[in-house]
Amino acid sequence: MKLYYEDQYIQDFETVVNRNGEDNEGNYVVLKETAFYPTGGGQPHDTGTLNHFNVVNVEEVKGEIRHYIDGIMQPGDKVAGKINWNRRIDHMQQHTGQHILTAAFEELYQFETLSFHLGTDTSTIDLNTESITEEQLSTAEARCNEIILENLPIETKWINEGEISQYPLRKMPSIKDNIRLVIIPNVDYNSCGGTHPKTTGEVMGLKVLHWERQKKES
Repeated sequence: MKLYYEDQYIQDFETVVNRNGEDNEGNYVVLKETAFYPTGGGQPHDTGTLNHFNVVNVEEVKGEIRHYIDGIMQPGDKVAGKINWNRRIDHMQQHTGQHILTAAFEELYQFETLSFHLGTDTSTIDLNTESITEEQLSTAEARCNEIILENLPIETKWINEGEISQYPLRKMPSIKDNIRLVIIPNVDYNSCGGTHPKTTGEVMGLKVLHWERQKKES
């Protein structure tokens, strides 16, 4: 069970080890349930601890979430998991900020976001445009902070392919079943597997720091 989808604010949880293993990334355990978010969709993995072992990486492989730890745990072991909350909340804020910035560029200028990268201190998005002005950047930034200050709800919903037409999605999802939508009403409708806060106000603020041309994209 993916506890981070049940409650993205869970910081501590208890469970048991279903199995252990080793691959090219190192020693790992698969848990009965977990609050650790694995790398995916542009969002880095959580870190934290399982008992006294450090969780150094989390990946979803062949449908299971592998927690890579600096030690060995055995199937059946009881586990106390603790999320590095400062890292998680930073990722939630940055990822939601990206959704808002993408929506602002589309609303104002119809600039499509091709990809994004969530980093340690800043996030980047690649826009499908041959040029952009400082005025456009400033206007988009201001629109983002309006959305943040409105403290709009952020909703999540699971749908299937037949329900897609009911929502004005920015991009068609690549999967047909168990599609997870992240919705900021009247602002952004997007299929996304990442973690997000409950309201836009929790993003606190957004600042566009820099832009550069990359091939034909900005």
